[in-house]
Amino acid sequence: MTALAMKTNMTESAHDYAEAFHFPQGLAGFSEAKEYGFIYEGQGDIMCLQSIDQPEAAFLITPWNEKRLGSVPALSADLSACLQVDQPADIIWMLVLNPFADKEWVTANLKAPIALNSQSKLGLQCIRQDAGLDIRYPWMAQPT
Repeated sequence: MTALAMKTNMTESAHDYAEAFHFPQGLAGFSEAKEYGFIYEGQGDIMCLQSIDQPEAAFLITPWNEKRLGSVPALSADLSACLQVDQPADIIWMLVLNPFADKEWVTANLKAPIALNSQSKLGLQCIRQDAGLDIRYPWMAQPT
């Protein structure tokens, strides 16, 4: 399923457990928050990943953009097994956005993208070890 098709399917409330994704390892800073839903208003390419377990854990996310960033990250065999995927093409890659880190830019964390398997409803935040990856990559100008 493409990120666009996934966005179309994620218009339900974050409280709809049928649409919830399970993150076995949680997300950075919220290791105990395991169940997440998506909130999407139907416009643009930004959605909210909202914890069902801990309401204070909410993240703006956007699909990985290969035109801007190149190929999607590689996933180890262990992490692929954790997501229950057989083919790398089955993974939907998302970036966490931060609208608060910079006055001029909404930034994207390239060091810790999120991998989703829409079939198994599993997700992982993949902390990449490459020191050259930016955690505050200028993604888009701040809205006025």
